[in-house]
Amino acid sequence: MLKNVKIVAISSDNVLDRIKLCWGHLDNWKESQIVRKTQVWLEKANEVFKPTTFIAYVDGSVIGMIEFLPQDLLMRLGLCPCRRDAEHGETEERYFSGEGSENYLFISCLFVNKDHQGKGAGKALLKHFLESEVFKAYGNARVYVKERDKSWDSYVHWPAGSKEFYIKNGFVVGRTLDNPLGYILSYKSR
Repeated sequence: MLKNVKIVAISSDNVLDRIKLCWGHLDNWKESQIVRKTQVWLEKANEVFKPTTFIAYVDGSVIGMIEFLPQDLLMRLGLCPCRRDAEHGETEERYFSGEGSENYLFISCLFVNKDHQGKGAGKALLKHFLESEVFKAYGNARVYVKERDKSWDSYVHWPAGSKEFYIKNGFVVGRTLDNPLGYILSYKSR
């Protein structure tokens, strides 16, 4: 188990930490087109909804994050460019649930650095999110997960974690999606 995990909301001071977590493994990552698109999207999203992300640190180093948007903003702003994968049929429209879904926060990403996986960082991030004032204002959350496969480690899109992780933490399967196979899981505050 990790000790001394510090979780903070995204801000202009740490937005590059969030981006580096996902893209820092690339050479010249700051010059990458997807990094620039991601930064623009994050700045835009955080202008209309704060926070969109909680970032976890251990000893000053970023180790993970959970990113989310209200369901109605998901359709208006779209997802972070690194989450959209139209080639594989994964776009915002797949996850919109229609009337009554505007009071849900959609978790688009829960990502933990490989060196810190399996040590409680993901659980700490999810717990922080579910206990946050932003979640309490909505009281409901949804997440899309897909079956893990061999390409998972090299596939950036939808790194939200496993279905089993969320079910252990109080989420239930709301619906199953085909082509590609995935699940919309829901959590309602009690």
